[in-house]
Amino acid sequence: MIKNHPVLALIPARGGSKGIPRKNLTPIGGRPLVAWTLKAAIGSQCIDQVWLSSDDVEILEVGRVLGAHTLLRPCAFANDTASAMVVVEHFLGSLPDEVAKLDPFIVYLQPTSPLRTAAHLDAAFAQMEAQGAHTLISVVAVETSPFKTFKVGRDGRLQSLFDEQLSNARRQDLPKTFTPNGAIYIFQRSEFLAHRGFPSNGSLPFIMTAEDSIDLDSPDDLNRLTHILENSRG
Repeated sequence: MIKNHPVLALIPARGGSKGIPRKNLTPIGGRPLVAWTLKAAIGSQCIDQVWLSSDDVEILEVGRVLGAHTLLRPCAFANDTASAMVVVEHFLGSLPDEVAKLDPFIVYLQPTSPLRTAAHLDAAFAQMEAQGAHTLISVVAVETSPFKTFKVGRDGRLQSLFDEQLSNARRQDLPKTFTPNGAIYIFQRSEFLAHRGFPSNGSLPFIMTAEDSIDLDSPDDLNRLTHILENSRG
């Protein structure tokens, strides 16, 4: 609990998947993909409760066995078009009034980031407490600066997204930029409701390495993750 606010981890794990069939149950290093995130959340010193939201009873059983609370999600909130915002709204709507009124912190943890660990979560909360922040997003450095990017105009010609001088600047002279890696989102219930979605501007960045930021979406990502795990074992 952080300053009298409960900390609730929410892990969204639907049964369907386009890129990798039954992705959340795909065996990774001897355990289902979703189990990596469950273990990270359960192992965190800063999380009071871990919740697994799914439309799939087999996935929910993995969570139950590992000690998580389970929430059966309606199929309408688990199809290909269902947004993360809808998943969070369903979860918040399921909270008892006595919990909701305490304005809990929600730690949104996607199973597709299996290399995010309990240590990452505890470090993120330590950073929040040290800087007095209420929202945090994990990010990874962008290799190609967006200041050097272009769009194609209606005339079919390149047009700088920013000032043309920036597109000609040395990389070392441009600001460092970051993109969310999907591993950790932390916000309070009130912040989510006020923004009608995930708060971003003004959030504290939690910088992660490119390797730890792997986002499992395709068979190629699965091969890369397998390679990382094999190398880490020596």
